[in-house]
Amino acid sequence: MNVLILSGSPRGPKSVTNKLLAALAAGISAGNGQVRQFSVCSMKIASCIGCLACMHKTPGVCAIKDDMEEIYGALKTSDILVIGTPVYVDSMSSQMKAVIDRSVACLQPFLVRDKTGRIRHPFNWRMPGRFLLVSTSGFPETATFDPLIATFRAGAANFGAEPIGEVCIPGSIALQIQPDLLAGHLRLIEEMGQGLALEGRIDGESLKKINIPPVQVGEYLEIAASYESWCRERLGDQAKP
Repeated sequence: MNVLILSGSPRGPKSVTNKLLAALAAGISAGNGQVRQFSVCSMKIASCIGCLACMHKTPGVCAIKDDMEEIYGALKTSDILVIGTPVYVDSMSSQMKAVIDRSVACLQPFLVRDKTGRIRHPFNWRMPGRFLLVSTSGFPETATFDPLIATFRAGAANFGAEPIGEVCIPGSIALQIQPDLLAGHLRLIEEMGQGLALEGRIDGESLKKINIPPVQVGEYLEIAASYESWCRERLGDQAKP
């Protein structure tokens, strides 16, 4: 099994997103899966300009020449795509969105019905057959992920892929202040990754446990109070009550 993990977090290896992805990668590797990882925020990947040269002029090949070419190669040879991103304004990070938008190069301009009856484009080349979302959010409520999950599932459908799960861990402000709160979830995610590599699937009950918030709203607010104090001190007279 070949797994491509893309991180859309611009905050480096200590970010909650990248801690979740590291645990997943460790589990997949322990299950003898092959993992390839990219931090898209450290790559030069321009936004799609909608020229559609990849459909009308050079089928399957993007007109923009940058680091996305390396990701194209990995997409074509992977069984599973892991989209790792923090929630930014109810969606994925802009760097990750650029990657998803540029993946339109896999599509032909023609029109077909998919298995649900929706009108779609057929393919110049195929994206990985299964998609997995890994995300975190600064807010503590799980509802924060709803718009991103909808976008993730819609994207999988457009690319003819099966969305096999969403790992969504809220409360990252508190988890950065008290990282030990995340330890249990990291173990569960690593176990999930190993099971995915060994059995080719994600256990639904394990996923439910992973998606139980590691910190409840009341505790989150208590922990986050120290962050707010730091913000007020930093802002000084500019801080508003």
